[in-house]
Amino acid sequence: MDPTSRRNFLKLCAASVPSLVVPRHLRAAGTGSDAPPTRTPASIDRYIDPLPIPKRLAPTEGSGRAEIYRVRMMEFRRPLHSQLPPTTLWGFEGQYPGPTFEVWRGRPAVVYWENQLPEKHLFMIDPRIHGAMPPTPAVRTVPHLHGSRTRSESDGLPEKWFTPGTSVRYSYPNQQPAATLWYHDHALGITRLNVYAGLSGLYLLHDDEERRLELPSGAYEIPLVLQDRTLDDQGQLVYRPTFEDGKPAPAGTWAPEFFAELPVVNGAIYPHLEVEPRPYRFRVLNGANSRFFNLFLNLAKGPTDVPSLVNFHQIGTDGGFMAKPVELTHLLLGPAERADLIVDFSGLEGKVVTLSNNAPAPYPGWSMLNPNHARLYELMRFPVSLPHSGGRRIFSLPAPPPPELPDPAQAATTRDFILADHLDSQGRTLAVRINHKGYDDPVTEVVRLGSTEKWRFINTTDDAHPMHLHLVQFEILERQGFDPAALMTRGKVVLIGTPRGPEANEIGRKDTAIVNPGDVLTVLVRFDGYAGRYVYHCHMLEHEDNDMMRPYEVSPAGPRPTEC
Repeated sequence: MDPTSRRNFLKLCAASVPSLVVPRHLRAAGTGSDAPPTRTPASIDRYIDPLPIPKRLAPTEGSGRAEIYRVRMMEFRRPLHSQLPPTTLWGFEGQYPGPTFEVWRGRPAVVYWENQLPEKHLFMIDPRIHGAMPPTPAVRTVPHLHGSRTRSESDGLPEKWFTPGTSVRYSYPNQQPAATLWYHDHALGITRLNVYAGLSGLYLLHDDEERRLELPSGAYEIPLVLQDRTLDDQGQLVYRPTFEDGKPAPAGTWAPEFFAELPVVNGAIYPHLEVEPRPYRFRVLNGANSRFFNLFLNLAKGPTDVPSLVNFHQIGTDGGFMAKPVELTHLLLGPAERADLIVDFSGLEGKVVTLSNNAPAPYPGWSMLNPNHARLYELMRFPVSLPHSGGRRIFSLPAPPPPELPDPAQAATTRDFILADHLDSQGRTLAVRINHKGYDDPVTEVVRLGSTEKWRFINTTDDAHPMHLHLVQFEILERQGFDPAALMTRGKVVLIGTPRGPEANEIGRKDTAIVNPGDVLTVLVRFDGYAGRYVYHCHMLEHEDNDMMRPYEVSPAGPRPTEC
């Protein structure tokens, strides 16, 4: 049986066979609070550590035109759970996740990013990967502000890395609506390793329109950075990717899948946050390498009990507020997607709400017949145990101003991007490509500054891919099936089935969107901002590194926007 047919057979079988896998670390979970202070990751107690809140990053000075920040990338040690020994991590300002930027629209930020990391990497480098081949140094970084409309020279292009003992100066104009952005390393060929080591953090952009909405703030506005990690018995990070059959890759080599064993929220394993019976605002980021999360709030006591759901509202997407709030019971987030949520704990006094997840790994779960990766059924808990501190108990969801979206009639052209695996004779993925090209192939997309285009991503693989464009926010137009035989034999994209519009909570500005297997995702992009080179790529970091990432050029049109 050829590799593609084998995968299709597994997918069809998985669709008809229910599966329940209890992760190893849940099966072996400890039960007592009088245990010794240090355990193995497989036996730690859940929900005994409070949720850490990343510190706010203060500017070192103000120039009159911009806020000035200095941010160091450093190696440090701290435990990810109170029953585990300290873990060696990399982080911005020695924190994992990094400190949170809080900035205002119209007030530029200038950041001096300083690489103070050691010369030896935490993980083995695969020297076969483009961008990581000798004599390229093992330790190198380049921060990218994900979701920001930024000049090319400050975008954090993958090849613009710098080494320990050096620094760069990046400028962020902050000329865009309030939104939940985030920053992370983007070094060519090792992004997956640097982010897994800890190099990521939140960048919250505020504006006057957001302030007028009077949303929950202060102690009632909580960031949630969702990730997954595997630790050895000494509490140290383990990075060991696998092939599609679940077999680990040889040490130090790339493989297309990595799904870790433990959930980590704001840098803590299975934390809890005591809350009041009132509305809270949660700024949620899926910061995992490859894992999707399908989140829900559950009053049931255990992951295998019948769920008892708590509804919540989404008010914002990657690029800011939606035109109207959307009530949800579940929220699907691919890697790099963000959601701005309102959760009302009123009336839940004395109850415990669990942030749960039922997304398979890999998503959407074509290997469920013989699952190779543990699901993470629970992430953290919210005991509704604090007394109400006063103020508004009832929260009326506002109607934010509608986002400024491009007009589909203005699209000058439509471009197609075929997402494909390159397989070996055993059906294992050797690399992943866009239009069968790698990152170092010549630029094939040159767009005009200020123009509007339709981009279609055609997914011929078995995995869903969260596709991300630098510089711009876009609008999801539709998803639709396609005829794989026509694509294979004639190289022609023939759409089949009924077009499906975006989900209600995807309507608005987006910079990352999920392309399901067998689907064509069509997005509408207006290339506002700056001329120069940028990139687009899958945000599963294993795929991005080898080699599902391509550059594109924005050509000038009229005067260049004012720089900060």
